[in-house]
Amino acid sequence: MTEQRKLLSTREAAEYCGFKLSYFRKLMMRRAIPMYKPTGKLCFFKKEDLDAFLTGVRISSQEEIAKEANRYMAGRK
Repeated sequence: MTEQRKLLSTREAAEYCGFKLSYFRKLMMRRAIPMYKPTGKLCFFKKEDLDAFLTGVRISSQEEIAKEANRYMAGRK
């Protein structure tokens, strides 16, 4: 990828996300990942969109859940 180009190819985007190309293509077919198709054939991706996809669903740790439960129980007394 050149320094001037800000969009990633499908292969580059899959590598950036750490996915196998076949799995990344499945995500594309499900339209789970935002993409750009300027010619209607080739797909391109922005790193910002990929980062948002990768961090879209956060799962709390056991420690965070325990702290929230303690705060909730303290407020009920």
